[in-house]
Amino acid sequence: MNFVSSSCFIVRISKNQVVLALFLAVLFSIYLVGCSEQVRLPSAEQLAEFENAGPVRPTVDMGRLVRAKIGGGSYRVGPGDMLEVSIPAVLQVFTAELPDSADKVTPYVCRVSGNRAITFPLIGEIDVAGKSLAEIELAVIDAYYPKYSVIVPPVVARILEYNTSEVSIIGAVQKPGVYSLRSNQMSLVALLMQAEGIVDEGAAIIRITHNSQPDPTISQEEDLIDTHLKRLLETLDNGRTAGIADATNSTGRVSESEPLVLPVKGLNIPFADVALRDGDSVEVERLEQPLFTVIGLVNRPGNFPYPPDVQYNLMQAVGFAGGLSQAAEPRYATVYRQKPDSTIVSAIFKVIDGSKLTNASNVLIKPGDIVAVEHTSRTRTKLFLDRVFRINMGVYVPFTNLFE
Repeated sequence: MNFVSSSCFIVRISKNQVVLALFLAVLFSIYLVGCSEQVRLPSAEQLAEFENAGPVRPTVDMGRLVRAKIGGGSYRVGPGDMLEVSIPAVLQVFTAELPDSADKVTPYVCRVSGNRAITFPLIGEIDVAGKSLAEIELAVIDAYYPKYSVIVPPVVARILEYNTSEVSIIGAVQKPGVYSLRSNQMSLVALLMQAEGIVDEGAAIIRITHNSQPDPTISQEEDLIDTHLKRLLETLDNGRTAGIADATNSTGRVSESEPLVLPVKGLNIPFADVALRDGDSVEVERLEQPLFTVIGLVNRPGNFPYPPDVQYNLMQAVGFAGGLSQAAEPRYATVYRQKPDSTIVSAIFKVIDGSKLTNASNVLIKPGDIVAVEHTSRTRTKLFLDRVFRINMGVYVPFTNLFE
C-alpha cells in the first residue's frame, strides 16, 4: 500500500511539474513573440511627403492679390471728387467782356463727372480720373497752351471735397460696422484703422467680397485688353478655357465674385494692403486656437492647444499627455498629418531604443497633427503579462525583469 501511495504521489508531482513547465514555456514564447515588433519605418520619400504636409492653411490667390494691392504715391482723383483749379481769369472768359486784369488768377470749381472728366471754358472736357493733381495741372496747361495762351498759364489744382464710398466690416474687429471712406482711404488697412483694429485675440484670415457692380475706375482700354486676352485664350485652347467665358462679366473682365482670402501675419497685421470698392464687405475671421491630439498608450490622451509663437517636438507632445504608459512601454509613435488636398499622410517613428530616447523624439509636431502611440505585438504581450501577474501574484513585478 505504501508503495502504491508513494507511486501515485510521485506521478502527481510529475504532472504538476509538467503543467508548470508548459505554462512557463507558453509565457516565454509569448514574450519572445512580443519582443519582435513588426513595425515598418517610413522611407525617405514618405518622410519627405510627411514633412511637407500640414498645417492646412487658407488658399491665397496671389494673382488677384497683386491686382488688388493699392499703389503708392500721391492721391488719384476719382468720380465724384470736387476740384478747385486756379487758372488765369482771361482763360475763363465766356463773353466779350474782358477781366480787369489779364494776370488775375481765379479759382474754377468743378466736379469729376461719372465719365471721369471735368469741363473747362474754351477747351471742353479733360479726362482726369485716376490722375494725380500734378498730372491734372499739366493736362490743363497742355489744353490751353499754346492754342489759347501765348505763355504757359499758372495752374494750381486742389481737392475741395472727396467723394465717399461705403464699405462694411464684420468679425474680429473692435468696432464692426459700415464706414464711409474717402477715395484715398479705400484700402483694407484704412478700413481696419477706422474699425480700431483687430481684436487682441487675433485673426486667422480676412475675406474681402467685392461689389458685383463694375468698377468705374477701370478704363475702357483695360476692358478691351481683357476681352482680347480672353478671346486669345479661347482660340489657343477651346476646351480648357471654356470656363473662362462663363467666369467673365459683360465687360470682359474676369469675375471676382469669390471672396479674396488674405492671410494675417502674426495676430493682427494683414498680409498686404488691398484696394476696396464702393459696397465691398470685409469679414475678419477670429483666430481659433490650433490644437494637436495625442491618443493611444499615454497616461492622459486628449487635445492640447498649440500657440502660434511656439513649436513642439514629438516627446514634448507626448509629455502633454502625461508621458508613455509604463505598463505597455511603447517604443513607437505614429504621427498623422493632413495635406492641403485633405488627404492624410502618416509616419512611424521609433522614439525609444532600450532605455534611451532616439533622435526621432525631436520630430517637429505641427498644429492639427494627431500623435498616436499605437499597440504593437510587444505592447499587447506586456499588457497581458502585466494583468496576469498583477492579479494572480498580488505584487507587481515586470515580467521582463525575470529575464534580466
